[in-house]
Amino acid sequence: MTALPRVTQRDLARLARVSHTTVSLALRDHPSIPAATRDRIHALARRHHYRPDPMLSALNAYRVNRRPSRFQGTLAWLTSFETRAAWRGMIQAEGYFLGAREQAERLGYQLDEFWIGDPTLSARRATEVLRSRGVRGLIVAPLPVAHGRLALAWEYFSAVALGYSLADPQLHVVMNHQFRNMRHLVHHLHRLGYRRIGFAMPATTDERVDHNYLGGFWVAQQELPTDRARLERLLAPAFSADVFLTWNRRVRPDAVVTSASRAHDVIAWLEADGRRVPRDVGVAVASIPFGDRTVSGMDENVRAVGAMAVDTVVGMIHRNETGVPATPWRILAEGTWFQGRTVIPRRRKPDAA
Repeated sequence: MTALPRVTQRDLARLARVSHTTVSLALRDHPSIPAATRDRIHALARRHHYRPDPMLSALNAYRVNRRPSRFQGTLAWLTSFETRAAWRGMIQAEGYFLGAREQAERLGYQLDEFWIGDPTLSARRATEVLRSRGVRGLIVAPLPVAHGRLALAWEYFSAVALGYSLADPQLHVVMNHQFRNMRHLVHHLHRLGYRRIGFAMPATTDERVDHNYLGGFWVAQQELPTDRARLERLLAPAFSADVFLTWNRRVRPDAVVTSASRAHDVIAWLEADGRRVPRDVGVAVASIPFGDRTVSGMDENVRAVGAMAVDTVVGMIHRNETGVPATPWRILAEGTWFQGRTVIPRRRKPDAA
């Protein structure tokens, strides 16, 4: 049986009596093409069983990647702290931003900071300013609190959020795989010989990551040998030296899993209480602070996460996907173990069978 010839975009252009460029843009739902024209060309494509040629698509992508990046437009890095520069104090935000900016430049985009928390800006005014600057893509930086909300005319933009702190609207999320990173961390500590592994951090830290830290820790505990201690966990609304040391003296962990932002506090509190780190007790985090090469734990490669956010937004721009998605994605990057200087291998007898 003879195969029917493949219908091409040029064939559709002849049938629709428009240019090949118009067909190409219409099939990508580009806003420069009138809606009626887009609908007519999509209907022709369905009627004539048009399918993109994967080999030509791959060749075009190859050509684009080899071509020097031309300026494509502007992306905005949205922050919502009380002051314009306060976002830089977040433990990983600077790393996300640097990775995002570098990737934006590689793709021909400019990444500009935009303080949406400015009290003089209404949602309408913020939208107008962004559009006047030609911004089509938004990267929402982590918010200062969990369950945050941002008002904007989202239908004009392609947008993703870094992390789970933005609750409304629910955008696509790009983030570290915090659940798996925590699970991997606990298993690695166990392989190093730690058996009394404690979990202690501010309650707000776990809340900001949608409880992925606590969930990953709990699952890892269930997977470890059942004849070992499962210590009381500390999730403190007020995470202070007194609260931590009271818990520490009661449960006596040989390793403490804590948050990136409080790791150095925990080390100082332990040593002030007479417990040497790492000789007496190990300290590890599921997210090593950006630029810190002392604390042991999971390296989330935050620059790569920032780059992934840009790739996602640029892809959405190319597909003309704007507004709040009906089905939000979760794009997660796994971390790798970094030895650091706050845990050491411990000599242990083999676990009982």
